[in-house]
Amino acid sequence: MSLFAHFLTAFHVTGPIVVLLLAGVFFKRINLLDTHFISVANKLVFNVSMPCLLYLSVVAQPLSQSLDFSLIYFAVIATLICVVALWLLAPAVVSVSKRGVFVQCAFRGNMAVVGLSLCVNAYGEGVLAVAGVYLAFLTILYNVVVVILLSTHYWRAFLHLLKNPLVIAIVAALFTSIAGFRPPAVLWVSCEYFAQLTLPLALLCVGASLDWKSIRANQWEVLIAAGMKLIMVPLVIVLVAILVGLRGEALGILFLMMASPTAAAAYIMSRQMTPHGQMSAEIITLSTLLSPITITLGLIWLGYYKLI
Repeated sequence: MSLFAHFLTAFHVTGPIVVLLLAGVFFKRINLLDTHFISVANKLVFNVSMPCLLYLSVVAQPLSQSLDFSLIYFAVIATLICVVALWLLAPAVVSVSKRGVFVQCAFRGNMAVVGLSLCVNAYGEGVLAVAGVYLAFLTILYNVVVVILLSTHYWRAFLHLLKNPLVIAIVAALFTSIAGFRPPAVLWVSCEYFAQLTLPLALLCVGASLDWKSIRANQWEVLIAAGMKLIMVPLVIVLVAILVGLRGEALGILFLMMASPTAAAAYIMSRQMTPHGQMSAEIITLSTLLSPITITLGLIWLGYYKLI
């Protein structure tokens, strides 16, 4: 397969994401989407449609096909090592007060929306079960790490984590699968309707929420954090994954999840717990703007060497 053919394959994965993000930007510009709608839609996605999507994805397949322990184990260990490395590196880039925000934005990817969408585009809806369980474990890990990085009120943040709809949906799905229970057809189809809203609506809201004017190219801390999130972290993790033998769909999921841009939740946590919310907003915007390029190049490289 030629290099151009690999480019087309990669673009088929990232292209639809770009189109929906740009559509969100355009709809916001012409006032088809306003701030109130975006806020309500984000709540609908996070509290209803995304949990439905993850629940159905896990329950639809036998649990043995949804749990890839080698992938999850590797991702957890790799994430923890990256966080420690970023924490040690941060003082050379930012002031002490910005250290936690910098580290959070450099490792916390938008897996639930961008990462999951990329996985579906690359491997079809059959990948949702494995990707959904991966997402559940890493979502728990990310929130625990961020609480440690930013908060002094650990018990409140951990209580909030226990109420996370995505975590609840995955845990419920795992118990349902173990029990061999399947929801009634009417409830199943109703949940499917909600689930189908998730990815397009979430991507439109991500595009419409970006504050493109907030990017300040002279802020090296923002550029470095975005570079870490999009290039260094996924590159190092994927190279190590290749060395330990991960290949095919597992490696593809790992790359797409790790290479996703900084999560919007990083802004919410930074704004609530620190005075540096604006810095995180700039990193989110810049990383989202550049991520289609870096992800496409990564997919071309992995496809060219037949690793995924």
